[in-house]
Amino acid sequence: MPKQRSEKEMILNLYFKKYPEVLERILGIVDLTQIELEIPYGRKKIDFYAVSKHKRVEVFVEIQLTPSDKAHLKEKIMPILQSLQEGIVVWTAQRFDTAHLFAVKAFLKANPQKYVNFYGVELHPEVIKQTGILDDLNPLNIWPNLWRINKVAQPLKLVYRHEQMPDTHIGRAFVGEYRYDFNRMEDVKRYLMEYLRKHLAFFPNIHKTKKHLAHSLTISLGAGVSGAVYQLSCRNQQGKAFVGIHFDQSREDMYRRFRLHKSLIAKKVHPNIVMENRSIRAYFEPYADLFDTMAEIKDVLEKFIQFFTPYLHGSVEGLPGDLPGEPGEERSSQGVQGKVVGKIMRIDREWLRTSMIDPRMAEILLEEVTDERAFLAKQEKLSEYLIQRF
Repeated sequence: MPKQRSEKEMILNLYFKKYPEVLERILGIVDLTQIELEIPYGRKKIDFYAVSKHKRVEVFVEIQLTPSDKAHLKEKIMPILQSLQEGIVVWTAQRFDTAHLFAVKAFLKANPQKYVNFYGVELHPEVIKQTGILDDLNPLNIWPNLWRINKVAQPLKLVYRHEQMPDTHIGRAFVGEYRYDFNRMEDVKRYLMEYLRKHLAFFPNIHKTKKHLAHSLTISLGAGVSGAVYQLSCRNQQGKAFVGIHFDQSREDMYRRFRLHKSLIAKKVHPNIVMENRSIRAYFEPYADLFDTMAEIKDVLEKFIQFFTPYLHGSVEGLPGDLPGEPGEERSSQGVQGKVVGKIMRIDREWLRTSMIDPRMAEILLEEVTDERAFLAKQEKLSEYLIQRF
């Protein structure tokens, strides 16, 4: 499916989040926690943020898939170094200009009071190639296929280090569990995003950190193309919970085409579909238990994502009257993969439990798979198991 722009850097971001041990090995630490992607930092964004639980210092990673350049040095790396008193800063690039590394060294040596460790890390060419391959996939297939980058024997190469943090230094970063106050709307939204990242990890944009406005009841998530965002709320000003997708004026034509299929969207996504002001929304009454409301939002958002993603990543002209799921078509009809799912479900479970197969493999094979996404998740687990086992 054609894309408007490359998401290669975000793909590498997702890879580091899913497999933090890759970064941990190169940095000599073993406990990255509180991982966030694309966090606001002044007027810029930090690609990858984490905290070293043992050292209690923040970790900032700037991801560049091209050779290092002055723009990244001046606009990304130096502002981080200038703002930090303690922490770890990592710059990844295809290769480094020694002048850029010397500029970092000169700044840090001129500021010995800064307990900052800096690392220059080069990316293996095959890693960059694999991010390109993943970038061409349907966005919903990226997360379950990130393991492919692990096939590279040495994905990262440490080419430069400058350490000013004493080995015995323990920082001041908070490493405890965040205590949510569900009387505060910003905490409700923060917890909802954490919950969605856990259960809808396959959707890349769910991992991007959101800056929540104190008085806004709505969360907005990029839908994967410019001019379209998913919106959700546990309780709006009218007391309703909702999930929806909003199109700005530049996507008016796309919105109008979707309007022609309201009955189909109601059937496949949610029966209470409302279309107005370039928004397609599903409203429902919040549950007495906030967590039940969040679970419903998760289920409805997943249906929105699964339904709309193929068309958002196509063209407006690609939205004729033949959207999938017309009356008479069963949701479980999935071609070759659906047939494979069926075969897996017919495996003799008792034989698996009593056979000599490794218990972990048997456990994976015994997992229920009822749709294509579940099948892909099982594929991913089997692949990861085999890579680690052999």
